[in-house]
Amino acid sequence: MTTYDSRFDYTNLYGTEEYDERVRYSSYVEDEKYFAGEEVVELPDDFSLHIKKYIHKSEREIYARFLRCKLLKNKEVVYEYVSVDDQCRPFTRFINHSNGHRYYPFHIDLYGISYIDVDTLEVFNYIPRGQTNDMNLNVGESFIIMDIHYDPNTNLVAYDGCLWAYPYDVMVGDLSDPLGFDPHLVSIYDILDSKYESGYYIGFDSWESDGIVVELEFDYEKEKEFISMDVLLQKMKQ
Repeated sequence: MTTYDSRFDYTNLYGTEEYDERVRYSSYVEDEKYFAGEEVVELPDDFSLHIKKYIHKSEREIYARFLRCKLLKNKEVVYEYVSVDDQCRPFTRFINHSNGHRYYPFHIDLYGISYIDVDTLEVFNYIPRGQTNDMNLNVGESFIIMDIHYDPNTNLVAYDGCLWAYPYDVMVGDLSDPLGFDPHLVSIYDILDSKYESGYYIGFDSWESDGIVVELEFDYEKEKEFISMDVLLQKMKQ
């Protein structure tokens, strides 16, 4: 099973006219009649994320989602962003990077990932054009990041997530530069595919000095698998 096929396009759509048009289309729901609640996410070091949610839907269909998100430090707004999708839970941890800076990951879309350096407030947003679909959307399908595990010893990052709810996978990439990272990721599912039958769940377990440990679950049976750093780096070069 291959997570991405030859149709996958890594082009960053953030800041393009076509993506901005998508945001403009959804922004109409930022209105009291579509207000769907608010949430405060407590973050480390006296930071917090305040989220206002808006949604326009019927009993059978969702027409648009919109989030207004404010990052606060000691109750003062230091950064603000909007998101056109609310299907990913906000992250609650900072990445303490080997370069001495702290980074907060967040979603402005279901796909891709954004990072803000909470020390300088510089931001990098990445939304891949993704894999071709038949839904007439400018954003195709791609891996949905649900959790993030950074290893400061190697500057590698492991992302827990899925491709439209199946398969659950761990994707590994280089996070030496969170504000300009390489979007190409290595699928643990693909590495192990010849060893196990399809249909199993993969989740991150731990970083080790010489590789990564993941947990596999199939028919309620669990086991752990080790993938060496040599294998990961070889796959990343490809």
